Amino acid sequence: MKFFFLFLFFLLSSIFVFALKPGTYLEAIDGLKISYVVKGKGPVMLAGHPNSGKIAYQLTLQSLEQYFTMVYYDPRGTGASEAPASLEGYNLQFLVTELEALRHKLAADKIWLFGHSDQSSVALAYALAYPQHVSGLILSGTSYAGTVKEMAARRKATEADRAATSAWFAQVVRDWDYMEAYNTTVDSLGRDLSMVPLKWWCYNEASAKKVITVAREVSRAGRRKPIEGRYWQADAAEMEAYLNLQKCFKEIAARTLILNGRYDTNNPPAYAQQLKDSLPHATLVLLDEAGHFPWVESPESFFKALKQWLPS
Repeated sequence: MKFFFLFLFFLLSSIFVFALKPGTYLEAIDGLKISYVVKGKGPVMLAGHPNSGKIAYQLTLQSLEQYFTMVYYDPRGTGASEAPASLEGYNLQFLVTELEALRHKLAADKIWLFGHSDQSSVALAYALAYPQHVSGLILSGTSYAGTVKEMAARRKATEADRAATSAWFAQVVRDWDYMEAYNTTVDSLGRDLSMVPLKWWCYNEASAKKVITVAREVSRAGRRKPIEGRYWQADAAEMEAYLNLQKCFKEIAARTLILNGRYDTNNPPAYAQQLKDSLPHATLVLLDEAGHFPWVESPESFFKALKQWLPS
C-alpha cells in the first residue's frame, strides 16, 4: 500500500507541474512586482516568509526539491519584491490575496504550502479562504496563538523552564537582559552579544551557529521594508482577527504536518499540540534537538520525519 501511495504521489506530480519551468522571475502579482524562484520537480509547493523572504528557504529546503516543484518567493516588501504603499498592505488579508495571485500566475490548480512561524498563519488563513486549491500544509515553528498578554506569559514561563535545565540557555537569557539593561551589544568583558536574541530561539550553541549563518544571508537579501520610516507590527485589530480565525481551523480539510522543535521557547509543545488538535487532519512531530528552526538546527531528523509522513 505504501508503494501505491508513492506511485500516486509522483503520478500526480507530473500532472501538476508540466507548465512550470525552473528559473528566477520578477512579475506583477496582485499589483506589485514579486520575485520568485522555481526549482525541483513534483507537486507545487510555495515557501516565503513575510519578514525574511525566500533566501533562507532556498538555502535550506533543497531536500524538498526531489519531491516538490519548490516556488521560493519574496512576499511583498522583502528581498527583491516591491513594497506596498502603506503599512496596512502587510496585513494578513493582503498576504493571503498575494499567495492566491501567485498560485494563479503559476497556473497551479493545487498547491502545497510550507509555513514557518508567521508564515504558518498565512498558510492556515489561505487554507481557509481557498480550500479547493490546497493539497497539504507543512508547518514549523508554530502553535495555537493566544492574546498578547497570554503569549508574553507563555514565553516567560517557557524561558524560565529552559533556563532551569540548560546552563547555555540561562546564559543567553542573562546576556539578553544585559543588552536591554545597558542598551548595548557588547558586555563588560568585550563579548559580542549581537546574536543573543537569535540564540534565544535556538536549541544550543551548535544549532544557533547554523541559524546565524542563514540569518546573515537573510539580512543581505533584505528583510521586510519599512514604509515612511515605520515598521509593520500587528495591531490589536489584526491580532483579534487572527484569534477569531483560529476558531475556524476545524474547517481545514488539508492534510497538515506540524514539525516543531521541542525547545522552541516561543512555541512550547503544549501549544503546538493545541494547534494540532484544532486541525482535523494534522500530525504533530516534536524534534528533540531543535528550537524555532528545526529544519536548520536538526535537518536529518526533520527531513526524515517529513519523508515518512509524505506517502501516508
